[in-house]
Amino acid sequence: MAGDPQMTRPRAISLPLRERLAEPMAGEDDPDVLVLASLLCTPPLVPYGLLRRMRRTVVTPSAGTLGVEGALCSAWFVEGVAPEGFAFEAEFADALRSRLRAALAVDHLEADRDGLRRVIDEETARLSPLLRLEERLCWAYVAESAFESTADKIFTDIVYTVALEEGRRRILHWAVGAFTRLPPDVIKGPAAWVLAQLCGAAGLPHPRLEWPDTGVDETLLRTALALVPDTLLGVHRDGETLTIGTITQRRRTALRVSAVTPKVLTVRSDEGSTRLVIDPSIGAVEVPVGRSAVEIRDMRGRTYRLAPFTGDAAPEEVLMRESLARLDQSWRAREVMDATIVRVVGRGDSLIVSFVDFPWCTALLPASRSGLPSFRRRSLSTVGDPRIRVRVINLDARLQRVVVERVVEPAAEEQVEAPWSSGSLRVGDEFRGRVTGKVAFGLFVSYAAAAGVEEGKRTNGLVHRSELSWTEQWNDATEYPVEVGDMITVHVMGISAARQRVQLSLKRTQPDPWQVAMSRLRPGDQVRALVVEVVSFGWFLRLPSGFDGLMHITEAPEGSTFAVGTELDVWVRFMDAERRRISLTLRPPPWPPGDPSRR
Repeated sequence: MAGDPQMTRPRAISLPLRERLAEPMAGEDDPDVLVLASLLCTPPLVPYGLLRRMRRTVVTPSAGTLGVEGALCSAWFVEGVAPEGFAFEAEFADALRSRLRAALAVDHLEADRDGLRRVIDEETARLSPLLRLEERLCWAYVAESAFESTADKIFTDIVYTVALEEGRRRILHWAVGAFTRLPPDVIKGPAAWVLAQLCGAAGLPHPRLEWPDTGVDETLLRTALALVPDTLLGVHRDGETLTIGTITQRRRTALRVSAVTPKVLTVRSDEGSTRLVIDPSIGAVEVPVGRSAVEIRDMRGRTYRLAPFTGDAAPEEVLMRESLARLDQSWRAREVMDATIVRVVGRGDSLIVSFVDFPWCTALLPASRSGLPSFRRRSLSTVGDPRIRVRVINLDARLQRVVVERVVEPAAEEQVEAPWSSGSLRVGDEFRGRVTGKVAFGLFVSYAAAAGVEEGKRTNGLVHRSELSWTEQWNDATEYPVEVGDMITVHVMGISAARQRVQLSLKRTQPDPWQVAMSRLRPGDQVRALVVEVVSFGWFLRLPSGFDGLMHITEAPEGSTFAVGTELDVWVRFMDAERRRISLTLRPPPWPPGDPSRR
């Protein structure tokens, strides 16, 4: 009995599974190497410790088993050997995962999955969190019949992490590589599609994924698309159908939509409601709408309304033709018009402005023609007052392209040269001022009366959108519930005479709820908290203060599972006041309560 190989073979995998994994493939016929490689195919980087543990777990003990490690490491399908581990050649790794999935998830051949999982978790603990998530995605693929929900949950957590700006660029760079390494079926879910669009918005390579049949969670989609720039689609109505595609001479009315592929729009009319999936590179799409009013809703929830079709042409096209004709006249007459800066485009090399008299028309203002201080993408507030005077210098009516230059008229020029002043205003002051403008990046508020200076274009301070509320995030300040002309109370954050700017805040007129809550909480304190969300890397718990803290999976006993709604007694590990983070644990901390070194 002692010599019976059935008695000495490790029991982590069954004999049928071993025989399946030992079958020759892709020019490799060593059965022990193939079995070992198959069970190492989920990590993107295989630590040598995992190789050793897995060899002892699944390879039948014999005098030559140590040589299996050497044979695997020197095999043709191993690449990227490094001091900390090695990686498999991509196509061979895909083949290994497909075969392991067929054996485990499809044919359900017997294996000690918990034991294998424990070995992998322990030996990959030193890999980066992103590489461990990638391994989890691959394990779900090979071990779970319906892996899609697990994969989508992991990708969803990643997208929300990107949206919170936690190492955004680093995560997106990882995603670029992960998309090439992961099994193709793993990246077909909704959240993977969203992550690919974020990579594209950051100018990074990404796979061209199809719009998921199940759609995308609306909250996730809107959160992610706030990070994605806009592009334009052209619209045309003929009284029977609505056509949407790239802007052409026929489709002249422009709609601003998120720059993702494909683009999904919902069209409502008297003919009903239709969801359109549009890839402009393939072609335009048509939907019957009749002559009724039309609503077009984009992926961010923005709604565009087209008036009922009354004559021979669509009302929006009539307005567009009239506007372009009027702009053409202004161009030829070199007239000066009022405009408002809307947004920065490119890398800060130009601006988009809208005309006050033709708000549905926009124009390009090159930085070289703006006469404004330098500005950056994502920092439009550096341009100062958004209201400017412009002159059309080029117009292509067919393509609806209008280029303008900024004009400083003689009277305005004298005003520019006049000394700028913040009057009696001081940092820390609070005053009531009139809202003079609303743009995407913030509100402009006049400080003239409070500072005792004469009202003018240069007596407006900016309330950046990040300073509107402690508890709500406003990606577009034009949606904030105040109107131009309203009086609001603001706090003076900063005054820069060199940059002739006054920085204001609306939220700082009220105590910071975070600071109030944190003044009552210290590292080492024990609190009762409620599980409000379960994620792949731990649990978010609602504290008595109303704020949420994170308990990482490493801060709970191994194998712990807590459902939403569970109450737990946890300790505060540390608090990051700058990033507004609270770390929680189920393990009593070794430091005394309130230790200032843990703050």
